[in-house]
Amino acid sequence: MTTLANRWILITGASSGLGKAMAMEFAAAGAHLILNARNAERLGQVQEQAGQSGVECLTVVGDVTEGAVRDSLVKLGLDKELDILINNAGIVSIEPHEEIAPERIEYLIALNLTAPILLTQAFLPMFKARGSGTLVNINSGGGRNPGLHHATYCASKYGLRGFAESLRLEVKGQGIRILEIFPGKMATELFVNAGREMDTAKFIPPEEVAAALLNLLQMSPKCAPAELVIDRMSK
Repeated sequence: MTTLANRWILITGASSGLGKAMAMEFAAAGAHLILNARNAERLGQVQEQAGQSGVECLTVVGDVTEGAVRDSLVKLGLDKELDILINNAGIVSIEPHEEIAPERIEYLIALNLTAPILLTQAFLPMFKARGSGTLVNINSGGGRNPGLHHATYCASKYGLRGFAESLRLEVKGQGIRILEIFPGKMATELFVNAGREMDTAKFIPPEEVAAALLNLLQMSPKCAPAELVIDRMSK
C-alpha cells in the first residue's frame, strides 16, 4: 500500500455530492487538494472543512467547460506537480432525445466529455516526463449500459470510457494509471439538478464510493486498477 499524504489531487465538481465526499476523504488521508466548482459559496465551505485536516486546499471557482477556468486549474496543477487528476464534474439529461435543446446537448458533451479530455491532455506531458501520475474519470452506469431517455448522457459517458480505454493503451509502461469509476445511482443532487425529484433513500452513498476510490489510489505501484463498478443492491 502507498499513502496519499502530501500528494496533490485535483477534483472538478467538488462543491457537493461525490466531489465533496472525495475531498473530505482524501484530505483526511493527508492529500493536498485543488478543488473546482461553479458554486463559490459551497466550494468555500468544502475548502474550509477539508482544511481542518491540516492539508493545503486551493480552489478555482468557475465552469470547467470554459478555457480560462481550465487554464487556471492547469497552472495550479503544474505548479504543484499534480499527482492525481479526478474528472468528476458532470450533468445528466433525462428526456426523449427530440426534446433536448441543442444548446443542452452541446453543454452536456462539453462538460461530461470534452473538458475531461482537455484537462487530461494538459497534464499528460508532466505525468509522462515524471513517469507517474493517475487519471480518474468518474463515469456512470450510463457509460456501460444504455438507458431510456439518456441518449445524450450515455453518448458522453460511453465516449469517456472509450477515451480512457484507448489512452490506457497509449501510456502503457509509462507509470501512468488510468482508473474509471462506474457508480450506479448515488444519493446526490444530480437528478434534482436535471429536474427529476427522486427518492434517494436506497441510492448509493457518495461517501462509500469515495472510500472505495481511496483504497484503490493507495494500492502499490505494482497494481494497475482499471475499473470500479458499484451498483445498488435494490433497484
